[in-house]
Amino acid sequence: MKKLKTIRHFLFVLAGALLAQYTYAQQKQVELTNGMVISHSVTIKKQVYHFNGTDSLSAAHVTIKGNNITIDFNGAVIQGSSNIENQDTFKGIGIIIKGGENITIKNLIVKGYKVGLMARGVNNLHIDNSDFSFNYRQHLNSTRDREDLADWQSYHHNENGEWLRYGAGVYMQNCNHFDVRHTTITNGQCGLMLTNCNDGIVTENNFSFNSGLGLGMYRSSRNVVLYNNLDWNVRGYSDGVYYRGQDSAGILVFEQCNDNQFLRNSVTHSGDGFFLWAGQSTMDTGKGGCNGNILYGNDFSYAPTNGVELTFSRNRILNNIIHDCWHGVWGGFSYNSAIANNDFAGNISAIAIEHGMKDTIAQNKFEGDKVAIELWSNPKMAKTYGYVQKRDTRSVDYLVSDNTFTNVKKTLNIKHTDSITIVNNKLLQSSMPEKLDSTVTHVTFSKNDEHAEPGHKDYSYGIPGMVPATPKALPKGFPRGRKYIMMNEWGPYNFSYPIAWWQKTENSGKMHFDMMGPSGQWKILKTKGVSQPSATSGKFPGELTLQRDNSSLTDIDIEFQYTGSAVTSPFGVKYNAGQPYIFHYREFAIPYNWQMKWFTFDDSNDPVKHAAEFKKLISGTPVKTTEGKELHNVFGKNFGKNIARQKIATVSTTDIDVPEATYKIGISASELVKLYVDDKLLIENWDPAKLKNDEDNHKDGIIHLKGKHTIRIEQAQYGDYGMLNLVVKKL
Repeated sequence: MKKLKTIRHFLFVLAGALLAQYTYAQQKQVELTNGMVISHSVTIKKQVYHFNGTDSLSAAHVTIKGNNITIDFNGAVIQGSSNIENQDTFKGIGIIIKGGENITIKNLIVKGYKVGLMARGVNNLHIDNSDFSFNYRQHLNSTRDREDLADWQSYHHNENGEWLRYGAGVYMQNCNHFDVRHTTITNGQCGLMLTNCNDGIVTENNFSFNSGLGLGMYRSSRNVVLYNNLDWNVRGYSDGVYYRGQDSAGILVFEQCNDNQFLRNSVTHSGDGFFLWAGQSTMDTGKGGCNGNILYGNDFSYAPTNGVELTFSRNRILNNIIHDCWHGVWGGFSYNSAIANNDFAGNISAIAIEHGMKDTIAQNKFEGDKVAIELWSNPKMAKTYGYVQKRDTRSVDYLVSDNTFTNVKKTLNIKHTDSITIVNNKLLQSSMPEKLDSTVTHVTFSKNDEHAEPGHKDYSYGIPGMVPATPKALPKGFPRGRKYIMMNEWGPYNFSYPIAWWQKTENSGKMHFDMMGPSGQWKILKTKGVSQPSATSGKFPGELTLQRDNSSLTDIDIEFQYTGSAVTSPFGVKYNAGQPYIFHYREFAIPYNWQMKWFTFDDSNDPVKHAAEFKKLISGTPVKTTEGKELHNVFGKNFGKNIARQKIATVSTTDIDVPEATYKIGISASELVKLYVDDKLLIENWDPAKLKNDEDNHKDGIIHLKGKHTIRIEQAQYGDYGMLNLVVKKL
């Protein structure tokens, strides 16, 4: 009994102490304020803080600086723009860290900014258990049926902060010995962006479902990227229509990034899984590169373009899974590189290397690839840049050994290559040519048949022992395959909310939809522009058909109600399980009859320098005239046919008849463009000096319309680059 009383007394005292500690902690919690500077350890009061973003990317409403600081944000939310459905209008920085060392940030949520968190010049920065999702991303102009070249990105330069135009969840510059752990950055454009950041660790994070990059590195070396999800970082894809990826990637490594290790990550369904480029300085001088990097035990499957791209550099690609990509590995101008022990399957071309030297392709498994290994060089390659002038760029000295080919349509496609050894490769339902193209010299063939027993050499030296036994993977039962790269106007669909995904429309007007989303029930509340649903309610997943109305103008709006599991909307609003959620399928399309007049100009009637003479030119007799229903087809299919591809101009006109509404009109042109509605200028993009990046080739205008109107588009271009796309959206 005495012992029991002692235990009770101890528990009472302990409870009192814990209560006192909790009360003290509560008292010490601090509210964030506008303009606040934090320079000591503190716990932030958990609540939502609204601080509108500013135009500056060098200051923020909350600044952190100092040494040996731990800031527990305690789940606090720093919210920028409240216009959450227009992420391309987000601006400013949520949190900025200026200098110092040994700073820990944890349990922080930032959204609604151009950059969620900016850190500059911090040593030993630690970011843990935080969320920087739903920050900036560009509105995409590409649609299901056509690609818009204004959506392409360029990360080739970042000496002057060029990457910042695409925003970021977290942007770090000159931060060494950092670590980022257990942090989420999704549904933005770029996740974690590193510039001049070395000797860091990025582990157990989720940087997925962004429309640009999951992780970007520039002049950053000796980092370990381990056990992360970097899936569905993609744009520039429509299944079965176009698939160029527009330079999106799960992981981007550009410009003198050396000796990094990428271990056991899931990097699926991204434009490129892994995209490495030596950098402009290497292209100019022939020196340096992105060398000594190791890709080990990752899953780079389902990339529209390349599972792995490594160019002008020396690296190791080991023990990865690379399935169902256009190219499994694209290794242009790679040298002294090892591609070993990888699992290739279902790729159009598993390994493609142009102008490679002293590369090893060993102990890989190829199954069901159309072409397993392609090696070649271009004898007529122009030597217009420094790398080619100063480096040996022959296709030479390959070892292809101990691989297994199973049901591969073509094992080898090799041209203009010298000194290649092909030995001890196992062939199962596959064949290998007895001799190669006549442009291939000094070839050694030996023991390549179904009886070969591939040997084993360890290429994995230098990988730390902390690597998990199995790679990070998608959750069990999660969709897999390129058909599940489902792009909307803001980026990849993330499966956290219900949608009616259009599949096809028959000539009869019958529309087919896949009902996709979390487990639950859907029902149709009302329809416009369609009729005859195959069902008015159903379960997810499911199918639905409806009949399109017989009208020349397409104006469809199907309103659904969902009930079931918890939902996170496309812009981050959370709905509890059982709470009704409204979603729509909308489609709006105007019938056009375009007439396009084509002209050529010279210095005497230059569209910028001699505007009056140019106006006379386009008011006169055209070189040719074309017609059609879709502007991009009338232009694109006739570009360069019976007319020059440079110094050309077009004038396109059409009449429209639309219901009364406010409209957003967008025009993408390869260079200069003006758009008029009823002879009134609505959009002007006519200054070549302002066309620096791909995205600069698109402009929008807002206008209220009713009934009949005339649209006229004037376009001019100096270069050999053709694009003219129009989008009209009812707001």
